[in-house]
Amino acid sequence: MKKQFLNLGKALNKAEQKQIFGGVSDGCRIAVRNSDGSFAHWSTPVYFYEEVEGDYASGTVYSDGSYASGYSCASC
Repeated sequence: MKKQFLNLGKALNKAEQKQIFGGVSDGCRIAVRNSDGSFAHWSTPVYFYEEVEGDYASGTVYSDGSYASGYSCASC
């Protein structure tokens, strides 16, 4: 599988770029944005590729209004 990162067409700013964790080999992370579109955080690397891809593709919205805006899998 290819390394994946999707971000709905918005380039990450410098603060967001500093939060990317390269070299993680124990799973995939979900990029989470606040309801206003600002970057919130990366999830812990506990997901499988199929899970993060599914959350992103289905437009998952969490209880606080934040949403899955992308994903990254270091092991993909």
